[in-house]
Parts: sequence; C-alpha cells; structure tokens
Amino acid sequence: GFSFKANVVVEPEMEINNYLGIEVTKKSTEVTDELVDEEIEKVRDRNSRMVTVDDRAAQNDDVAVIDFEGFVDGEAFEGGKAENYNLKLGSGNFIPGFEEQIVGHKTGEEFTITVKFPDDYQAEELKGKEAEFKINLHEIKAKELPEVDDEFVKTGISVQYMGKDVSDKETLDEYKAELKETVAKRLQDEADKDVDNQISEKLMELLEGEIPEAMYDNQANEMVREFDMRLRSQGLDMKTYMQYMGMDANALKGMYKEEAEKRVKLRLALEAVARKENIEVTEADLDAEYGKMAEAYKMDVDKVKKAVPAESLTEDVKVEK
Repeated sequence: GFSFKANVVVEPEMEINNYLGIEVTKKSTEVTDELVDEEIEKVRDRNSRMVTVDDRAAQNDDVAVIDFEGFVDGEAFEGGKAENYNLKLGSGNFIPGFEEQIVGHKTGEEFTITVKFPDDYQAEELKGKEAEFKINLHEIKAKELPEVDDEFVKTGISVQYMGKDVSDKETLDEYKAELKETVAKRLQDEADKDVDNQISEKLMELLEGEIPEAMYDNQANEMVREFDMRLRSQGLDMKTYMQYMGMDANALKGMYKEEAEKRVKLRLALEAVARKENIEVTEADLDAEYGKMAEAYKMDVDKVKKAVPAESLTEDVKVEK
C-alpha cells in the first residue's frame, strides 16, 4: 500500500449582494433619416466602380497607378521599386509624406518626392533615413457611385443589406421605408446586447470572494480548444496557424486571458444570484434544452442526453434563467 497528498482546486464559495435595482442606460434606438442615408451610402459604395479620370489632378481617395523607385544617398535600395502599382491616396499604406506628395499631380507627369523613413521602420538600414522617390504617374482612377433613384432600386443593385437580399421594392421611398425597419431591428438588437453587457459588468463588480487562478486558466484552455475546433472545421490546424502568426502556445492562450476572466466571473456571479433567488430547473426546462441541442447538432435527443449529463445541463440552464 501507499499514502499520498494531493492539492485540489475547488470551486470557491462566492457571495453577491445589492444586485437588485441595478441601473443601466439603454442606447437610443431612434432611426433618423441620417442613419437611413448612411446605410444607402454603404450600398452605393458597395456598388461603385473605378473609372479613369484625366481632366484633373490626383486627390485623396483616388487610386494612382504609378511606377516608383527609391534612392537613399543616391543609391537604389532593395524593395524600393515597383511598376504599375495601384496606390489609394490617403490610405496611409506608405510612409508619411509619400501619398501626400502625389496629390496634385496629373496623369503622365514624372516627378521626384522626398520623404523620411520613420525611426521605427522595420528595415534597419532605412530607419530615420531620407529618401528620394522617382514617380511616374500613369493613371488616376476615381470611384464612381450610382445615382440614388427609383431605377437604383428596381435594377436590384441596392437591395442588399448586411449581405442579404432584403427588398423587392419598386421605388426609392418604398426601399427607404423597408430599410428603416431593418435598421430599427439592428439598433434594437445592439441596444439589448449593450444592456446585457452593462448588467454583466455591474454583476462582476459586485462579486465577492477569491477566485482561484486555475479557474481562469481552465477557461482559457477551453477557449483555445474551441478555437482549435473552428480551425479544423476550416481545414486548418493550430500548429500551422501559430507559425503563420508568429506566436507560441503561451501567446495564443494569452489572447484569451481577459475574456476568460470575464466568463469565469460572470458565471460565478450568476450562480450566486441563482442561489439567492432559489432558481429552479424543471424537467420541462431540461427537455426543452435537450431538444434545442438535438436540433442544433442534428442528433437524436437520446444521444444528446447520453453525451451531456443532466446535472451539468441543469447548472447551465439555471444560470441562463
């Protein structure tokens, strides 16, 4: 025979008080004409096309098609040359001062600009250095937006909202009315979610007791496993993902640390409220939840019941209630 000692982390006994009468502020759900116009502008932008302009100089939001070659101290440097490069002006994709100096030039112009590489630039040999770039501006392309009128609606290009076909209207007024309803639902959903988040934050602040670090650690591990399953469903694997992102297992787990702590605290807070309020879970509650799970996973209810113990599900339903 033998004897042994074990240190076991157990779920703490948490307390919560003063949770009744929590006050939160609900966001406005008023659908203004400005909000509807903003949504229409998004639709116009999605259905825009780029057209060549040759009657004016380049300006911000244009796409400039350029050749460029960079020189430091009169010498060309690696990676500083490209031909027929499509650069959106004002995007901030290039080093400060580069895009700004193309603005104002016209198609066919050849010119030189001077810029300074940032002190924290990724290429060590270019940090803080001044450089000259020879530019050849081949073409200026600007975004052309469709007109907003009845034809805009009838042709069907405007009737997508959040990726879904939502309209079969014939006139702009009819489309705006329908869009107003859609925006109203979105705002209501966002406001409800925000109220939930405010309540959750206040409950976590009211929670009393010491939470073992292992609970946070376990939750973070579970979230990593969930992420791994999502990757596998997309034909990827964790090792390849981490190599691509330049991170190790500890860094990946660290990404979930803050959210893991919130999940643990909120769960403990809701369990504490459920105890104080004597929340009960009936057989009907469990049957309904098993039914939802069976439908979601396309499984027989009996198989779901074998896979998910009633005791575990009871705690989940209690917290949900």
